[in-house]
Amino acid sequence: MGVSTADKGSTVTLRYSIILEDGKQVDAQSTRPLTFTIGAGKVLEPLEQGVIGMSVNEVRDITIGPEQGYGVYNDDLILQVDREAFPEDLKLVPGRTIQYQNRDGQRANFMVREASGDRVTLDGNHPLAGQTLIYRVELLELG
Repeated sequence: MGVSTADKGSTVTLRYSIILEDGKQVDAQSTRPLTFTIGAGKVLEPLEQGVIGMSVNEVRDITIGPEQGYGVYNDDLILQVDREAFPEDLKLVPGRTIQYQNRDGQRANFMVREASGDRVTLDGNHPLAGQTLIYRVELLELG
């Protein structure tokens, strides 16, 4: 007879969607199920812990705060850059993600927040930084 509920060491396959506190869906139901072993550290730890005790076909909401998810919003990751630092043909429209290289040669992804005149405002925070996330998970398989 198989295991009836998920526990540390169990391999689980689940379908999930991510919802913000205001009810807005961030990640429409994932098209590919997610499979991981509880305790292996391959997914966010609160997600692993939240699955413990679930049985197949059970649906559960797991709330993950910013500290455990994508971090708190960091104002230090907002950069003001001269427009001339970018290729002329690069369209700098708000919401576009670009790769920016700092003086040390490190590359990072930034989102264009604003581009007006000769200044560009870049945001290096993850789009979900500072957000409390609700993972709505359905346990599909348990091994």
